[in-house]
Amino acid sequence: MLAGSPVHKTLQLEADPDAADPLAALAQKYLRIPCSCMSPNTGRMTLVQEMLAEFQADGVIDLTWQACHTYNVESYSLGELVREKAGRPFLHLETDYSPSDAQQLNVRIAALLEMLG
Repeated sequence: MLAGSPVHKTLQLEADPDAADPLAALAQKYLRIPCSCMSPNTGRMTLVQEMLAEFQADGVIDLTWQACHTYNVESYSLGELVREKAGRPFLHLETDYSPSDAQQLNVRIAALLEMLG
């Protein structure tokens, strides 16, 4: 793992083990997570941009669990960021946790991979 890389940056979201108040440290950790419930969620957009650059990703797949409406709504903005600002393909997938949509997901992912080439 590279120091300063987005992967390393996400590990910085751990609670401070040396904090005087462990409950406050845990609360701070969870408030720093770039979750769509924290609106506006600029942290996730920044993190995705950093990860695109760091990993030189050819495209982005955004997976939304069917019950997570805030991520589903946020996917529109994320798609704009990836397509328009980064100029990369974006695929938004929504699943209900069950294997019943596995084939549909497989087809859509395969199509994206074929497009990437």
